[in-house]
Amino acid sequence: MGRARGGAQTRETRRLRSGLRCLLAVGMALASVVSLAQVPEPLLPGGNVAVQGALPPPDALPLPAADTGSGVQPADALEAFIDGVVGAYMAEAHIAGVVVAVVDRDGTLLQKGYGIAGVDPDRAVDPASTLFRIGSISKTFTYLAAMQLVAQQRIRLDDAANSHLPQALQIPDEGYGAVSVADLMQHTAGFEESALGHLFMRNAAAVPALADYLAKYRPRRVRPPGLHAVYSNYAVGLLGALVAEASGMPFEDYVQTRLLTPLHIATITFREPLADGDPRRVGPDLAGTFSTGFQREAGGYSASGFEFIAQLAPAGGASASAAGMARWMRMLLNGGHLDGATVLDPASFAQLAEIGFRNADAVGGIAHGFFRQRYGQHLSLEHAGATLHFLSNMVVLPDAGIGVFVSTNTDTGRGLAMALPRLVFEHWLPDARTPIPVPTSAAAADLARYAGTYRSERRPYRSLEKFLMVAGTDTAVSPGPDGTLVVATGDGAHRHVAQGDGVFRNLDDGSRIAFTPQADGGMTLAAGYGHVVADRIGAIDLMAALVAAIAAVTLLSIGVLIGGWHRRALRQRLRHGRAAATTLGFAAVLWLAWIIAAAVALAIAASSSATLVYDYPGTSLKVAVVLAHVAAAATVLAVLAFWPALRARDWSTWRKMRHMVVLLVMAFAVVLLVRWNVLLAPIALA
Repeated sequence: MGRARGGAQTRETRRLRSGLRCLLAVGMALASVVSLAQVPEPLLPGGNVAVQGALPPPDALPLPAADTGSGVQPADALEAFIDGVVGAYMAEAHIAGVVVAVVDRDGTLLQKGYGIAGVDPDRAVDPASTLFRIGSISKTFTYLAAMQLVAQQRIRLDDAANSHLPQALQIPDEGYGAVSVADLMQHTAGFEESALGHLFMRNAAAVPALADYLAKYRPRRVRPPGLHAVYSNYAVGLLGALVAEASGMPFEDYVQTRLLTPLHIATITFREPLADGDPRRVGPDLAGTFSTGFQREAGGYSASGFEFIAQLAPAGGASASAAGMARWMRMLLNGGHLDGATVLDPASFAQLAEIGFRNADAVGGIAHGFFRQRYGQHLSLEHAGATLHFLSNMVVLPDAGIGVFVSTNTDTGRGLAMALPRLVFEHWLPDARTPIPVPTSAAAADLARYAGTYRSERRPYRSLEKFLMVAGTDTAVSPGPDGTLVVATGDGAHRHVAQGDGVFRNLDDGSRIAFTPQADGGMTLAAGYGHVVADRIGAIDLMAALVAAIAAVTLLSIGVLIGGWHRRALRQRLRHGRAAATTLGFAAVLWLAWIIAAAVALAIAASSSATLVYDYPGTSLKVAVVLAHVAAAATVLAVLAFWPALRARDWSTWRKMRHMVVLLVMAFAVVLLVRWNVLLAPIALA
């Protein structure tokens, strides 16, 4: 009997571990999206390249903002440097295709395509015409559009957003007060996160209109406006709807007529290959120019279907060529003006570039939607973007007069997209290099103040999405053995040295994080890009607590069933407390059924990140949620049935204690499942 129990426990433990590994894999995949296959060698070995514009001499220094020099060295050296960086990343990360553009105020210094944009038939990446999905860089067009309306005095930044939104899109108060137009631009509106089943769509005929989408998938407000900047696609979608309402034009038409056409940009579009008759359908001139998105799997590449984002176009629906993004960056470097066309007057552009909010003084700021970070002595205007398969980044340094855009069409391209602009700046602009701090040690007691696990405020709060999207995304902070602070995320651990009260600098890249004590005794962590803020959580909210509870329930449930089988085999019959034993056995069966169902659902979801993103919640997940509620109800019945058993004379004290322990563990698991929104919470927003 001992061997039988041990074997059963081993099998169930392996099943549990498998399910939990699936959960972590899903969480990590989704975190890269919120966020987000081997192909042939490049069809043109050197890539497709266009190098333009007069370049300053090799020893030129960055010039003031009123000037036009970039400090970048001659075109052949620039091309050779970028070829080396891109080639190394493509080989190491297995990226199918890449586009790059580097500009100064006067022209394009380099635009180049690498690899392939499609197969069957094979298509090379053409920097002049191939359209890459640029994800959240799309938001920069929405921000410019809103600032145009501000300049025209059709809206004001401090206006309540509801005063410019149609009735169906009015933002409920929910006890937090009015959300301003500026809150929508700066990610300070206070919305929770939601993405599964609606952020990306793959059926062209089922993509809803922007207004219909925003009304159906409205997230909950979870903090007062202006408290923290926490990234929100929904907020920028509302801003796009506000632009449409205030201008009297559909959003796509407004961007085309007020931004792209005046700037003579023909290869950026917010239109997609939608169904015939959809007014957002892309025209025949661009229909065949979209790059395919690729996913690296099984030692090769698999081509993905088109990722439709038209339902939330202002937040992520644009597609662009390197040439188109080169002109967009030059407009930004010239303060809203390009080749005789002005899309934003100098005063309004200066207002756009002003930092309006920081989560902490030591970290990056948000300037009416654009993120502003330090590159040595230079302050950027920038934005990155991701879909499931395309990773992109755009960074311009207005005072240095240089901008870099990079986009990749493979889900492994994040490293290149995030690294290339900084590498270019630091290589060519001596004063763009951020000094790496000298390692210093801090007192262990001081470091201990900040230790703990931190959870990002960009997360679902009310639905089952919390259980699926938070796993694997927490940040662990702990004192290091050498007087540094170790910060560990899904990307790895990094050491930080103290730079002031609550401020620490990364020894690897010089970036800073800042801790802020809260009045309730808690601690928040602000980091990086300007929209990252996390709260320290207690032990009960750790994923480890949930894992331990599920493991304990699994083993104890198996023990209950084995014990019942053993008593039946020995023909032991209870005279009292039969209901307690029966209901506990019933609860054990249901808990094991839920654990198996959850493992199956998570395995299906983990088989591809697209499974949850497109098809959420899916039948298997719904079954698992139903079984979780049934198991919880059975646990309540087992608790109620236990009271008579306490007085049963044929129950030994040891047996009563065992029974009580099982009930307590099951009840604790119920509490945790409620906290993780598996129980008593909606599965989805709509």
